[in-house]
Amino acid sequence: GVLHYPRERDLHDHPVPGLGGLAILVAAVFSALIFLPANQETRGIVAGAIAIALVGAVDDVRPGGLHPLVKLAGQFGAAAIPVWSGVHPETMTLPFLDPIDLGAWAYPLTLVGIVAVMNVVNFTDGADGLAAGVCTIAAATFAIIALSLNRDAAGVLAALTAGAAIGFLWHNFHPASIFMGDAGSNLLGLLLACVAIQGVLKTAAVVALFFPLVILAVPILDTGFVVAKRIKYRKPVYSPDKEHFHHRFDRIGFSQRRTVLYLYAWTLALAALALALRFVP
Repeated sequence: GVLHYPRERDLHDHPVPGLGGLAILVAAVFSALIFLPANQETRGIVAGAIAIALVGAVDDVRPGGLHPLVKLAGQFGAAAIPVWSGVHPETMTLPFLDPIDLGAWAYPLTLVGIVAVMNVVNFTDGADGLAAGVCTIAAATFAIIALSLNRDAAGVLAALTAGAAIGFLWHNFHPASIFMGDAGSNLLGLLLACVAIQGVLKTAAVVALFFPLVILAVPILDTGFVVAKRIKYRKPVYSPDKEHFHHRFDRIGFSQRRTVLYLYAWTLALAALALALRFVP
């Protein structure tokens, strides 16, 4: 009975079933329990994934959704589970500088970073197949980079995230037969953030910090422009509007499919750039 009815800012024109994020959760969790090592970090990631999917599901089911501050508190609570289970870098490697020991700052910085990625992916989820496709591309790219850095568990986590996302994309590409909702977008955001931390930021790679920024550049830029415009016009940053990339493409006459494929192309180009940074001498 959970249906997403068209709102003024939405691109779909008829009610579409929701809670598809729970299918992504089942795929990711079962795969993680089968293929990832049974250690504290895996347990933290799985528990955090379940927690954020449930918070998102409540938001999807509740008429009008959760209050933004309640949702934010739920995001921080879910993100704290993997962070306190060891999913955080102890040092930060930057070009031309010695590695920086984060010390106690590792915990709050990682917590804020995971929540930021959740919201970046959540903001992207506004056109059929957009978030699922972008997350598929990003996770597959992270998998290649993590495995090349001998971060095998992170590579497997990235691969199963890509698999769960592309499996859902089969049903979510325009015209979508189901939406992932906040349960799915927040879940994919948490998984991608954990992949970036475990597979890239924990390594000594000189461009480690640039990999997540480049791979996730499309949703990061989308969120950045939208938030900056809301701040400029003194609106709450959580207030919905029609200023996302997909809304702008819609206004100039792009179909949903053309919009999504265009943003896929940009994400693929940036993923290729990240791979070039990793493999080209």
